[in-house]
Amino acid sequence: MPTGNKTSRLRPVAGWNPFGATVQACRVFLGRPGVSPPDVRTVVHPVRASLIRSLLILVVFRTLAVRKYRRAAV
Repeated sequence: MPTGNKTSRLRPVAGWNPFGATVQACRVFLGRPGVSPPDVRTVVHPVRASLIRSLLILVVFRTLAVRKYRRAAV
């Protein structure tokens, strides 16, 4: 997805989109690594980036959920 028409605050968020890395990782696994629209910023190591970004999201939101649960249980 092109990020040129986004505001300056949304551009980094759109550029760090974890779904884009996951889609590119799927393309690598399916044997078509070069297939991507020309206006999309590609990830150098999509499989690694997809795993790291997914784990980061999981750790952050797990921590927030546990913290909220502990506050509610007291």
